Amino acid sequence: MSELFIFDFGNVLIKNIVIIPEMARRLKADEAVLAADYALYEDSLISGLFPIAAYYRHLEETYGAKIEDDIFRTCFHPVRNEGVFPVVDALRKSGNRVVVGSNTFSSHWHAIDELDISPHFDFCYASHLIHAVKPQESFFTYIMYKEGFTAGHTHFIDDTQENVGCASGLGIDAFRYTFNDGELRKHFERYI
Repeated sequence: MSELFIFDFGNVLIKNIVIIPEMARRLKADEAVLAADYALYEDSLISGLFPIAAYYRHLEETYGAKIEDDIFRTCFHPVRNEGVFPVVDALRKSGNRVVVGSNTFSSHWHAIDELDISPHFDFCYASHLIHAVKPQESFFTYIMYKEGFTAGHTHFIDDTQENVGCASGLGIDAFRYTFNDGELRKHFERYI
């Protein structure tokens, strides 16, 4: 029987995802203050419930800067994390269902195609499209329902302990990725 593998996007499939320092420079804002402000809106933005344009208006009013581009996108410079893809491809080649499950918003989701990531996966789920955010249980249950798998046949790979803990609490085999590709392969070797 095949298994379902859900791979996180940021800090698993891609790295170099930090945007706040460059945004702060462009807005002439204190980085810590901007990070705290962004944290207040983050879940609403990545769940797709708060429009990015509305957040940009908020930034313009707060910092007196005119935002004429998609600053979330222009300050985002991700690169592929090449060490993960041999494991992804081997799992898929072995007949498993392999998907992306990411907390992200439209300004960053373009990287899934621009970095040639989507061809490695059976499907890609983004929080702003499914309106559920990790570590909410609904994020995982939505994907399992859509894919037709139970928690006992689902595996989750993420860099954040809180997300891993939530998935594990649902009975999902959850693996915290720490950029050690050898550990990742070893953990899932029996499915390859």
